[in-house]
Amino acid sequence: MVRIFRKSRERQLNSRKVPRYLAYAGGEIILIVIGILIALQISNANQERQERAREKEHMVALLIDLENDIASVDHVVDGNRKQLDTLDLLLSQIAAGPVEQEARRRLYINSVKSTYWYLQAEFSEGTISQLKFAGGLLLIRFPDVSAAILRYEQGLRECDNMNEEQRVYFHEVERNQKKLLDLSLAKKAFEFIEQDYLNMLLPLDRFEAYVEEGPYFIDDDPRLLQAYYGDVLFYRTSLNNLNAFYLRQKEMADDLIALIRDRYALR
Repeated sequence: MVRIFRKSRERQLNSRKVPRYLAYAGGEIILIVIGILIALQISNANQERQERAREKEHMVALLIDLENDIASVDHVVDGNRKQLDTLDLLLSQIAAGPVEQEARRRLYINSVKSTYWYLQAEFSEGTISQLKFAGGLLLIRFPDVSAAILRYEQGLRECDNMNEEQRVYFHEVERNQKKLLDLSLAKKAFEFIEQDYLNMLLPLDRFEAYVEEGPYFIDDDPRLLQAYYGDVLFYRTSLNNLNAFYLRQKEMADDLIALIRDRYALR
């Protein structure tokens, strides 16, 4: 009888221990889950801080690139405006149909000086390339900033296309210039420009000493002069359009700088 009572007592005690064990095990599991969730939250917070730091670094670098782009556009547009003024003079000289030797010489020097080359803006695309091709755009929290960056990048491609168009017109002018003018007389002038390409923006009289005396024209066929006029006119129009694209890109750079500074509290 005593033995039976003891076994019953043991069964009662064991039955009471099972819920305790389960409660203890459940508590341990809950603590482990809470610990994992806290660790994940800390990890996510650290990752978020790292991403925000990378995002800000990209924005600071982009601001520097945009400031450099603006400076490049200002320099190039100013130089090309001087070239456009010289091209306007050249067109009027060609239209006048120069007969006298002095008029030929002035046209010749102006042609050598103004159609040697033109200025092209150099844009800083490193940061935009990183943002676009290395997943950097995914870091940007502000949709309007992402959209503005993509618009700016599209504008850069349009400037590239205008540069290609300008290059085509330049080579057409160069081709007919060689048919019309004896460029051997301008060897020293070309050397002077190659010493510093900005020399082509100097006043016309600076080139007097660099151009030899001679017949200047290879052929007096008026059709050559007429064809040259057309090429210079298209070249001048294309250069003016290129400047317009550069100025539009500058406006986008100004707007993007203001937007980034506002969104990221950068000054």
